[in-house]
Amino acid sequence: MPRFAYLLTFSTYGTHLPDSEKGWVDAQHAVPGSRLLDGNAKRQAWWSVHLQETPWMLDSKARQIVLEALRSVCAHRRWICHAVRIRTTHVHAIITGETAPERMLSNFKAYATRAIRHAFPGIQRRRHWAHHGSTRYLWNEVSFRAAIDYVMNGQGERMACYSELEAAERDAN
Repeated sequence: MPRFAYLLTFSTYGTHLPDSEKGWVDAQHAVPGSRLLDGNAKRQAWWSVHLQETPWMLDSKARQIVLEALRSVCAHRRWICHAVRIRTTHVHAIITGETAPERMLSNFKAYATRAIRHAFPGIQRRRHWAHHGSTRYLWNEVSFRAAIDYVMNGQGERMACYSELEAAERDAN
């Protein structure tokens, strides 16, 4: 267990709007363990109308590109990538490094955007990612292990993902 780690989460642009019927969190209700806020269809419709671009979703090729970009920034910055999972509408990563988690989030989005633009030069988007994201501190073994389990096993079908533990087990065999 590292001294500390972060669970970083960020969404693709326009796919996780406030007032979603799935529930949502705002800055005043972002306490870990608290319940999600209830959705409001009228307010969600308002948010949808005010998007400046269409929502963006990651297909299988884009998910793989984003995964490699995140692993690349970790190697470049000498951060430890414990687990990462790229979904169609969001990214989860558990990272350890001597950098503020907000900076890590910013670096991840920048590297992923560059990689996507390089791989898909015909896509003309200004926004690939939602504003900011979630930066949760994992201070102990219990929260660290629970976060890894959530990222690797609590997200439905496995898409583009990486686990330091699974990679170590593969290398040992």
